Amino acid sequence: MAGIAPASEALPSARRDEQTAAGDPPRSRVRRWAPAALTVVGVAALLWLVYRPWFLNYDARYALLWARDLWTGHAPEYDAAFAPTPHPLQTALSSLALPFGDGADDVATLGILLAFGALVWLSYRLGAELFNPWAGAVAALVVATRPALERDALLAYQDIPFAALVTGAVLLEARRPRRGLPVLLLLVAAGLMRPEAWVLGGLYVIWMWPALTPRRRAAMIALACAAPVLWLLSDWLVTGDALHSLHGTSDLAQANNRRRRIDQVPFWTAQYLGYALREPLVIGVPIGLVFAWRYARRRAVLPLAVAAAMTLAFAAGPIFGLPLIRRYMETPAVLLALFYGVAVAGWLQLPPGRTRRIWQGIGAFAALLSIVWLPWHVSMLRTVHKRIASDSVLYGDLRQAGNAPAVRRVFAACPPLTAGDHRPMPFIRWWLDGAPGSVTTVKDGASRLGRLLLMPRKGPTTRRIYGPSTFPKVAIPAGWTRIYRNRSWRVFAAPGCS
Repeated sequence: MAGIAPASEALPSARRDEQTAAGDPPRSRVRRWAPAALTVVGVAALLWLVYRPWFLNYDARYALLWARDLWTGHAPEYDAAFAPTPHPLQTALSSLALPFGDGADDVATLGILLAFGALVWLSYRLGAELFNPWAGAVAALVVATRPALERDALLAYQDIPFAALVTGAVLLEARRPRRGLPVLLLLVAAGLMRPEAWVLGGLYVIWMWPALTPRRRAAMIALACAAPVLWLLSDWLVTGDALHSLHGTSDLAQANNRRRRIDQVPFWTAQYLGYALREPLVIGVPIGLVFAWRYARRRAVLPLAVAAAMTLAFAAGPIFGLPLIRRYMETPAVLLALFYGVAVAGWLQLPPGRTRRIWQGIGAFAALLSIVWLPWHVSMLRTVHKRIASDSVLYGDLRQAGNAPAVRRVFAACPPLTAGDHRPMPFIRWWLDGAPGSVTTVKDGASRLGRLLLMPRKGPTTRRIYGPSTFPKVAIPAGWTRIYRNRSWRVFAAPGCS
């Protein structure tokens, strides 16, 4: 630690901020919060204007559907064929979008985009708190421009607000070690989105243990257990199986042939981190880790410990039959992005001299890496844009099918509607205002054919989703009538229904 400027020289200390916050006049508080608000709203608005997303991913659509089921007096259809894992907080927050009717998609997506803006700001604040403002700014820029993170924000994956909650908890702890309740509350909220936060909550209680009285220890243990208990309770109330999420996720992973063998963990952990961080950071992060080891070891421990704990939780998933999914490594990737900021700008904390000049050159090299790879990253962001546009056409056509008067009329008279595969199930049920059980699929024999059949059409709009090996092979029964068709979808009805 010798030779490095204290963190208090880089920016005001957390304690000083908290002492002055209560006495600040309103105008001063506005000035202090304005950069955060502008970043959160600005990032969300920029992504919205550039990509103009409107549809939700499969999991988010189910969360919105389950929220509607609850508010209309139905039990959420957690056990529908190929249904994703239910995340209690995601379903609860989806309820906020329901009053907007047809605009619920936009509201739900905008909420995730705002969470992404918050993640960018929190990345800056955490880097500034632990290292220096320039390191934080580089980390924030990295988070804002990662194609994988942008894609998941645009498709409204709940992994984005999860990452923001965990990063916020790390920031609070960095500002005041053993802060206690505020940190654990954020981890409890995160634990209602992803179970990795249960591990973080338990580890945090252990970390807090020496600073707690016996009564507060009991309270912290109870609070750390709140997320898993609420999750198990919600599963039990809906399905009668408190471990439904575990069983359902494992069964779905097997049905979809996902990676879930323990021997696959090392390769895919590295692969997913690399996919999230991309090429410049794969080289730059190790440089930042070397700098932190030499000059900022104590401050680097916190984000590294959290990233390591989450990576170990990810690696343990196959033991319980859980899949290895790329999005599960995004939060550790965000925390590791801090060290690219350290690689580029950590030298600013060193005193003048030869060592500072050496690390200044290394920092310039690390920054140059991003410039060299900039055309490739721009190309990847364009690919994200093309995918969003392509899928918008496909699901836009599905929405038209769900809103078609002929389809709605026949669906009301002759449910259930059967889909050729599982992909359109939650979408078409949402747009048809269908009750649980009113939309099924014949894929893998999940259910028998109903009196309506929804099938994709072969063509340019469906090519990305339905390739030659994945196109549903369902024979149209004799005597059935086609009641609707557009460029992407067809709907057939049984005799007597059309």
